[in-house]
Amino acid sequence: MKSANALSASIDIFISPSKTFNGLKEAKGWSWLAFALITIMLVASTYIFYSNADSQFILEEQVAAATVDATIGEKKMIRQSMEQGIDNQIWFAMGGGVFGIILINALIAGYYLLVSKQDPDANYSYGAWYGFGFWAMMPMVISSLGVIALVLTASTNELSMSLFNYASINQLILGLELGHPFYTMMESLNIFSIWGIALAAIGLKCWTNFSLNKAILFAALPSIIIYGIWTVIAVV
Repeated sequence: MKSANALSASIDIFISPSKTFNGLKEAKGWSWLAFALITIMLVASTYIFYSNADSQFILEEQVAAATVDATIGEKKMIRQSMEQGIDNQIWFAMGGGVFGIILINALIAGYYLLVSKQDPDANYSYGAWYGFGFWAMMPMVISSLGVIALVLTASTNELSMSLFNYASINQLILGLELGHPFYTMMESLNIFSIWGIALAAIGLKCWTNFSLNKAILFAALPSIIIYGIWTVIAVV
């Protein structure tokens, strides 16, 4: 079975992802909807956060994180530098977030194209894999909705930047403190990124003749490599 159109695909990706990826194989332009949903929700959640958060609280939090091992003089310089850009931070956050999505998907699409060469029947272009990547990122829409809900229901405007990582392995399970070698890594790893890997595996299985195990391996391999290197750096 396959999704009938882009709108139904945007719903099926969460409840029956194989239908989305099967429909996507022959679709033209569906991925623009996925890209639009991801970016709109990202921009909306970022705007709502910064519009409701106390900018001075955010500044103090960022200065504290950036000056863990700094001298008094270095702390002063870092604070002055951050104060100059605090008013424009919202625009950098929104622009950087959208640019990051575009860039990361460009890299991952090249990776998908490369691994798909192992299946001679998988004759999809780079553009097709680029669109595929956006559908695998669709859990970001749910993540952004979560951020918006947390901001709008908060009882204070002293909102931490860590709110964006509310579904991280660290916040849900580990509870590591700032300064711990694995803090940043565990804050970046969250249930939505794991969900995205699962969607990519399902998509690879639909688009190729790979076995399920092989599809899971190829979907997870970039993250395994990144977090493997990150772990080594943190330990050293």
